[in-house]
Amino acid sequence: MEGIREQLVKRPRGRREKTNSFLVLLAAVILASLGFSVVYVFSGGMLLVVAIILAGLILWGGWWLTGMFNVEYEYIVVGGEIQIDKITNKRSRKTLCSMKLRSAEAFYKEEKQISGATEINACGEGDRYTIEYTDSSNGKSVIIFTPDEHTLELIKPYLPRAI
Repeated sequence: MEGIREQLVKRPRGRREKTNSFLVLLAAVILASLGFSVVYVFSGGMLLVVAIILAGLILWGGWWLTGMFNVEYEYIVVGGEIQIDKITNKRSRKTLCSMKLRSAEAFYKEEKQISGATEINACGEGDRYTIEYTDSSNGKSVIIFTPDEHTLELIKPYLPRAI
C-alpha cells in the first residue's frame, strides 16, 4: 500500500510568542523614532529623506522579525517514511527529521518524555502522539506530533507489529 500524505499543522501562538512579537514591534518603533530624530536633528533637516528611509527600514525589520514567531510543521508520509519540516513565516523551510516508520521502537498515543533522547516537538492543536526511534546521527530520538486521522491511517500499517 503506497500512500502519500502531506499535512500542514500550525503551531499555536502562546503568551510568550505574543509578548515577544509585541516587544519586537515596540523596540522597532522606539528605534525608528530615535533614529529619525538623531539624523534629522544632527543634519539640521538636510537629510530628511535619509531619516525617513532609516526609520522605514527599522520598522520593516521589526515587522520581518515578528514573522519568525509564525511557525508551521509539515508532516510528509510517503511509502513508509515520515519527514517533518518546520516552516517559518511561510518563507523558510527546514527538515527536522526523516525516518523509516518500520524502524520505530515505540508508538504512543500521548506525549511521552524520555530522558536522554533528542526531542523533536512538532505539535499543533489536537491529540499528541509520540514515535520513539534510534537515529544514526542523534542516537535515541523522540518525535512528538499531532497527526490527523488520515495521516494516522497511513502511518499505522508501516509500524512494526510489536508496537
